[in-house]
Amino acid sequence: MSLLLILTVVLAVILVAVLFVMAHERRSAAARQTQTEESCMRRVSLFETAVSRTGDGILILDAEGNFLFINEAAKQALGVTASDIEAGRYDEVVSGFSVKLQRESILNAASEGDTEERVNFAGGIYRVRFRRLQQEGARAGTVCVISDITESYKAEDMQTDFVANVSHELKTPLTTVKSYAETLLSGGTSDPGVTREFLEIIDSEAARMGRLVSDLLLMSRLDDSRQHIEMTDGDLALLTRSVIQKLDGPARSKDLALNRMFDEALTVQILMDRDRMEQVIHNILSNAIKYTDEGGRIDVDLLPAANCVQIVISDNGIGIPEEAQARVFERFFTVDKARSRRLGGTGLGLAISRQIVEGHGGSIGLESKYGEGTTVTVMLPVAHGRGMPGIL
Repeated sequence: MSLLLILTVVLAVILVAVLFVMAHERRSAAARQTQTEESCMRRVSLFETAVSRTGDGILILDAEGNFLFINEAAKQALGVTASDIEAGRYDEVVSGFSVKLQRESILNAASEGDTEERVNFAGGIYRVRFRRLQQEGARAGTVCVISDITESYKAEDMQTDFVANVSHELKTPLTTVKSYAETLLSGGTSDPGVTREFLEIIDSEAARMGRLVSDLLLMSRLDDSRQHIEMTDGDLALLTRSVIQKLDGPARSKDLALNRMFDEALTVQILMDRDRMEQVIHNILSNAIKYTDEGGRIDVDLLPAANCVQIVISDNGIGIPEEAQARVFERFFTVDKARSRRLGGTGLGLAISRQIVEGHGGSIGLESKYGEGTTVTVMLPVAHGRGMPGIL
């Protein structure tokens, strides 16, 4: 074979190899490009899914006010549909929510930088944040985020009211204690009878503050989501009889008839936190004793059914005005504050009782007629698979 032929074959082989390598590189580059594009598409899809499902409403507008994106949360909050946007009715529809959410207003709100507004609509409270988008130093559009802050706002409002109520309830006995203590320390009285009377008042007010602090600590534990009610199997009938026996003395001191209406042999098995459920029955019975005049009557009954049991406590006391009945389970609410303070109430008993009962999966309600009496009913689930001797 001649040298020329050999060189020709070698060059041909090299050329084929180069062409193969170039083709392989082009295929590899194309594959990498495809993978990059697919990765970008997956990221965009994931982003759109995440933004669409977020609880906050999100609108994105370009610099001219055209919609680039609006998620479902924003549509629901504003009452806007895709057809409204396509038909150019967005501003008209959203004006019912707030003119601050019209397109021109959104652009103007973000023109000076990031801003924030609060909007009240249909009983709800919304925080609206405007964020300016920039690209290469120029304004590219606006992002608007709508957050429903109704519950958090109400919680803050309740917390403020709670602190104010606690301060007020503590201030009154503290003022009394300080006043009488200063009188005694200054030698303002030398009469042993008056001195004893002052000391009894100081002792009574200190005891009242102690009860208030105890109730506040209990309520704080009930509010704490980390605290759990310790449920054990127990006999509600036995517990109720025990509370009736403990309060028989205070009832007798007012010449009240405290009547157990259910059978002595009755047993009702439920899952309960015994100490807390005892406090519920004690709170309700104590209120009945406090607000029933001498010679009155209080009836305590247990009414078991297939899946639940009712504790029914009725009295023929002073009753509760109709306009106040919806608020009796609120914290610190009392119908007659002067009488409540005189009787040692803190205004937290029924609020605590409701939290405990609801923590047991039950409910508590009240019926009352002013001047005639009150009936409080607690409904609790019975322990499944347990019998109720004396009833069935």
